[in-house]
Amino acid sequence: MDYSRLITTTSQKVAPFVVDAVHGSSVLVGRATARTKPWNMGIYERQPIQVAEVNTAISFRGMGNFNTADSSVDQNLQWEVKGFGDAVVIGWQELGLNQTQAQVINLVKRKFDVIKNALTSGLSTLLYGLGTGDEIEGLQLSTDAGTYSSTYGNLSRTTYGTYINGQVTAASGGVINFNSLAAQIDLCSAASSVIDSTNLLLTTKTVWGLIEKLVEAKSRGNYDTQRGNLRVTPYTPMGTAIEPKDVSVGMAGYESIYFRGIPAVKDDGCGSGLLYTLNERYLEFVSSPIAYCKPIQMRPEVTKGVYEEQPRDTAFQQTDEKSVPASLGSILQIAVSGNFVNRNPRRSGVLTGVTTT
Repeated sequence: MDYSRLITTTSQKVAPFVVDAVHGSSVLVGRATARTKPWNMGIYERQPIQVAEVNTAISFRGMGNFNTADSSVDQNLQWEVKGFGDAVVIGWQELGLNQTQAQVINLVKRKFDVIKNALTSGLSTLLYGLGTGDEIEGLQLSTDAGTYSSTYGNLSRTTYGTYINGQVTAASGGVINFNSLAAQIDLCSAASSVIDSTNLLLTTKTVWGLIEKLVEAKSRGNYDTQRGNLRVTPYTPMGTAIEPKDVSVGMAGYESIYFRGIPAVKDDGCGSGLLYTLNERYLEFVSSPIAYCKPIQMRPEVTKGVYEEQPRDTAFQQTDEKSVPASLGSILQIAVSGNFVNRNPRRSGVLTGVTTT
C-alpha cells in the first residue's frame, strides 16, 4: 500500500515506551545489590580469617603437661571502597519541547532509564571481573587461585593460598558431565555441611543448556516430567528456586534447573565457558553511603526489557539535580559505592573451558 498521501492527513504516534534491544540478563547484579550490607568499618571492610591450624593439643593421663604458648592463627581480609557511576544530563530547551501536548514518552524518565540500564549492565561486567585499579572487585578475582592475581583481600596468595584461593578447575577436554560438576561442587563444599556448601550455580546460556541436556535426560530416564519452570529472583532465599506463580508481581525471575538440589541459573554477564560454583552465604555487596546522596530505584520506568526484572531497591544512590553553570540545562549523578566481597573464597570456585557434554 502507498502511504505517502496519508502522511499529511493522518497523525503518527508511537507506543508510550521504549523497547530495550541492547541489554541481556543480569542475575548477579540483582542478587548482589538487593542484599547489601552497610559499610560501617571505616576505611576498610575487614574479615578476620583463620589461616593456620593450632597443633599444641596433647594426649595425656593424669594432670598432663599442656602447652601454654599463645598461638596467633588469624589474618584480616580487607577491601577498599570503590565506586561506579554516571551522570544524567537534561537540556532545558529539549525538555520544554517534550513537555508540550506532543509528548508521548517522558523525556526525563527516558534519560534516567538510559543511564540506569547502562549502569546495571556495567556493574554486571564489574561483578564478574578482576577489580583492576578503581574497579569494583568481582568473581574473577575472588575465585582466582593465582592465575590473574597475586593477592586477595590484601593477603598474599603465595603465603595464604590454601585459605584464600577459589577452587578453579579446567574442564577436561571441555566436557561437563554429572561427575565433573559434582566434583567441582565437592571442592567448594565441606562434607555433609549445609551452610558451607555450594548453593548457587551461575553460568552462560550455552553451558546452562549443556547442564539442561544432562538433567533432562536423567529426568526422562526416571519418567519424571516435573522439572518445572522454576525461577530464581533477587529475593529468593539462597539455594532456592520457586514456581513462577509464587514470584512477586512485576518480577519475572530467572529460569533455573536443579542439580544436587542447587539452582543453576544462566546470566548474560558470565564469561564464555565458565560455570561458577558459589556459596552466597559468604558473598556480599557492602554498600558505602555517599554524602548528600539518596537511594534510587533502578528499575526502568518507560523502557520495556530485561531490566524490568531488577529489584526496586538496590545499592545505587543519586545526587540532587543541579543546574549547569552558563548552560540551559541540569545534571545529576547516579553511583554505587562499596565493594563486592567474598568472606570465604575457598567455598566458591569456577569450572573453566566448558564447551560440550
